[in-house]
Amino acid sequence: MADKISVELCMGSSCFARGNSEILQAIEAYINEKDLADRVELVGHLCLGKCKFGPNLRIDGTDYSGLTPEEAITHIAKALEK
Repeated sequence: MADKISVELCMGSSCFARGNSEILQAIEAYINEKDLADRVELVGHLCLGKCKFGPNLRIDGTDYSGLTPEEAITHIAKALEK
């Protein structure tokens, strides 16, 4: 099981308009509900460089694009299981 994972969320206007505001809310709720504050480092970035594919998210160096909030949570849960 991983000690701590890094979750980087693009906060640029394109990704935010495409749904990262909802993804951010879902991730924050998931972290709080599961008491994962000590296992998930959530960081915002101005741009992850893949604007047309957004919303964009990076988990431990792996990029994900076009995610729903549910898919983002699934990827985070999988990363925590490693």
